[in-house]
Amino acid sequence: MPKATTLPNADAGASSSNETIVQIQGYLQIMSQSMNQVRAHVHLLQAAGVRIDKAGIALLFKLQRHGDSPLRVTDLADLLGVDPPTVTRKVQQLERLGFVVREADAEDGRATRIQLTQDGRDTLERVLAAHREFLARVFDDWADQDLKTFASLLERFSETIRVEVEKNRD
Repeated sequence: MPKATTLPNADAGASSSNETIVQIQGYLQIMSQSMNQVRAHVHLLQAAGVRIDKAGIALLFKLQRHGDSPLRVTDLADLLGVDPPTVTRKVQQLERLGFVVREADAEDGRATRIQLTQDGRDTLERVLAAHREFLARVFDDWADQDLKTFASLLERFSETIRVEVEKNRD
């Protein structure tokens, strides 16, 4: 990675901190680009033996994260950061594949709730298992303590990001 440029700042400590932030930003961009490549997704699905697109996996994952409580299309759209019609189309596709079912919303007869089927859970688990195998290869030569430290820092970082994003949602 190219050397980070120093941001103008009178305080040497702050300058060093700014350089580190620039480095982190660059590494996060590299990681995001690498993990979001279409080729990486295709390879992951091949390893899992699954034929589903990235948006479908994301929707199944969001449903799984919410456990046994079915979600409305509008809630899924909010969680995925897309509009409800996009989610409706994806739900229809996943329903045809047998990965989700729609059921009437007991509170609002006009709305439906979406829930994973066992086939949807199994499919998602195969993809997650293939992803864990990929990560195991990535971290294969890391010392156990380094891996634990990284996991701890990543947890802290992820929670901080989640809180910041939640603050900015309104």
